Amino acid sequence: MAWVIGAVVVIVTFWFSHKAGIIVLGTLAAVYVGLLFTAERSDNQLPSTRSVSIAASSNPQLCTDPNAPLAVTFTNHADTTLEEISFSLIARQRGHSSVIYRSYHRSDKTITPGEIYTACYGLNSLSYIIRTERYDPRELDWFGEASLTRFASS
Repeated sequence: MAWVIGAVVVIVTFWFSHKAGIIVLGTLAAVYVGLLFTAERSDNQLPSTRSVSIAASSNPQLCTDPNAPLAVTFTNHADTTLEEISFSLIARQRGHSSVIYRSYHRSDKTITPGEIYTACYGLNSLSYIIRTERYDPRELDWFGEASLTRFASS
């Protein structure tokens, strides 16, 4: 949208004065280039949801409680401490691509840079796509997806 407004301003200015149009065009070009570099630099500096990896599995050795059979492991790959994460737990039947389970969770466990943290989570029967069928969580492929992360400010 800013490009359209800038183009209209340059055209209108050129209409009245070519010299003023060149000055406005140069000024807008400098502003746009500055904004482009500023936006790119801030994108590289801020941790994102990709800075945290999530692995999920039904592991009876890690999670012995039958009410919380899912082991979810978070790894902080960022340079700053993770303060909060919102994420989805997703399951598919082995050999299939359709999602049969999806639940949303939030954790405020602080995870320092490079730290790995594992927690056990329970299953919500309402999170299954088909609620009349019963699945053994050990026979499903589990995934975790981060949707929102909050890191400590530097």
